[in-house]
Amino acid sequence: MDRDLVKALAMATSAGLTLVFCIGGFIWVGYILDGWFRTQPLCMVIFGLIGAITGFYMLYKQVK
Repeated sequence: MDRDLVKALAMATSAGLTLVFCIGGFIWVGYILDGWFRTQPLCMVIFGLIGAITGFYMLYKQVK
């Protein structure tokens, strides 16, 4: 395989996983906090938005 292709695939995979794990991790934390505080979708939505912002920031730093 071409080295440039492998490098591009590795970067794309890394970027996608970073985004998914940031959003998923924050949503999971929000789900746990919703169980503790009994505020069903509130913490999940807030932490999901924080996860999306964090994920896109990390994605920006990786691509830059």
